[in-house]
Amino acid sequence: MLESLPVALLIALLRTVDVALGTIRTIYSVEGRRALAASMGFLEAATFITAVGIVFQSPMDVVKMLGYATGFALGTILGLSVVRHLSLGTTVVRIISPSGPIGLSEALSDAGFNITVFDGEGQAGPIRLIMAVVEKRALGRLLAIAKPWLTRCFVTIGDAPLRLEPYPPASAIRK
Repeated sequence: MLESLPVALLIALLRTVDVALGTIRTIYSVEGRRALAASMGFLEAATFITAVGIVFQSPMDVVKMLGYATGFALGTILGLSVVRHLSLGTTVVRIISPSGPIGLSEALSDAGFNITVFDGEGQAGPIRLIMAVVEKRALGRLLAIAKPWLTRCFVTIGDAPLRLEPYPPASAIRK
C-alpha cells in the first residue's frame, strides 16, 4: 500500500493540473477565445491521458483512487482560484438609485464604460438603473469611479447582490 503512495501523489498532481486547465478552458470558451480555449484543451487532454494511463498500468488500489479523487478536488479549487486571480470573464454591474445619481452615468461614460440607463419606479418612488457589462479586471476601477455616488445606491454584480450601503433605508420601507 505504501509503495502506491508516490504513484498516487503523481496522479493527484496530474489531475489537479488537468481539472484546473479544464476550468480555465471553460471560461475562455464562454468568452469566445477559441485559440486559448483550444490550447487549454490540448494541455488538459494530454495531462488527463497521462494520469489515466498511470492509473491503468497496474491493478487499481484504494490509494491510487484517493489520489485521483484528491487531484480532481484540488484541481477544482486551483482552477477557480486562477480564474478569480486573473479576473477572467465579464460581469454585469447594476447600480440602482432613488431619483438618479446626478453625474454618475456621465463619469462612467467619460471613463470609457459602455452603460445603459433606465428610469423607472420603485417601491419608494422614482429610480434610475445604470447597467454595464464590464471585464472583471475593470470592476475595481468602475466601483472606484462610482464610489462618491454609492452612499444611496444598491449595487449588484453578476447575479449575487453586493450591498455597499443599505438601500432603501429601513425607515423608507412602507409596511
